[in-house]
Amino acid sequence: MIDYTGLNCPVCGKPFARDDDIVVCPECGAPYHRECYAQAGKCVFSDKHGTSAAWTPPQNEPKPAEPAQNPADSRTKRCPRCGSMNSQNAMFCDHCGQSLTMNQQDVAGFPPNGGIPQNGFPPNGFPPMGAPFQQGQPVPFIFDPMGGVNPSEPIGNVPAGDVAKLVQSNTQYYLPVFMNLHRFRRNRFNFSAFLFSGGWMLYRKQYKIGSVITAIMTVLYLISTYVSLNFSMPLLETLMQQQGISIDTVSPTYSQLLQVSELLAQQPVQQILLFCVPTIIAIVQIIIMLVVGFNGNKWYLKHCVSKIEQIHQQTPEATLAAIQLQEQGGVNTSLAIGLLICYMIVFYLPQII
Repeated sequence: MIDYTGLNCPVCGKPFARDDDIVVCPECGAPYHRECYAQAGKCVFSDKHGTSAAWTPPQNEPKPAEPAQNPADSRTKRCPRCGSMNSQNAMFCDHCGQSLTMNQQDVAGFPPNGGIPQNGFPPNGFPPMGAPFQQGQPVPFIFDPMGGVNPSEPIGNVPAGDVAKLVQSNTQYYLPVFMNLHRFRRNRFNFSAFLFSGGWMLYRKQYKIGSVITAIMTVLYLISTYVSLNFSMPLLETLMQQQGISIDTVSPTYSQLLQVSELLAQQPVQQILLFCVPTIIAIVQIIIMLVVGFNGNKWYLKHCVSKIEQIHQQTPEATLAAIQLQEQGGVNTSLAIGLLICYMIVFYLPQII
């Protein structure tokens, strides 16, 4: 059965609609609006019936053959981190910046060639990005390593995808924070930076400012420990013994503490200041920690943008630049472990001695 929708009526020239009342010539099959055929009284092609010039239904034109697709351009490589599909020759994920050169099944449990297990989801519990959910199947939490940020969106003067390639670890936190800083100047307090200060910066490969803050905090701690062990604690023990308070007392009473405070106030000014040095240093350390906590994300964003711009200037080729981002970015875990060991030694050594 021929579909005449869209063909033109030979009498009025108007295209046929799907609901039009159409009649056809019994000889050649030419279609007409019923009113148009009644108006003409006959088929307008009647003098050509039986010849090659008679009306014939239009033939569907063959579709042009699609150009062969380059196998390298087909998106068959699945990212083991977010599940996005990438071109076969891609070295890094276009969505989250994850390296694609490692074995996918060893990293995240994906079957070879980007396949999906029978249950429809990879063994790591995360569905591939954009995968349809089957009816009746439980909908799991979809992990987006970009935190909802489009990889092509600019952060500063660099695309968010390059920032993700440099940050690598915990991008789902840093990418939205960086985007809010760039768009709206809205900062977010970084508790990791607050708690670990210079150590957090060294862990995030901000070596210059991280070394400075770590050195300052270390010097302050050493001074506080030395003054406390050699001046403050001995002076406090002496004053407590003068009031008949044993140093083994678990919790002195309020009146006993008040008597010790009165004795301390009677000491020379130099002794009082020396006694207060550990407390003053503790306040300074807290202030430094707060400053780093409030400004850590800003400093880290500035570091990332500067590093990415430097890499692109030195390495214009995109693939080599992506490799440099992967190598120079991320975190320094070995340095963080070394700092933790040093901190434990410095903290517990005075107590052992």
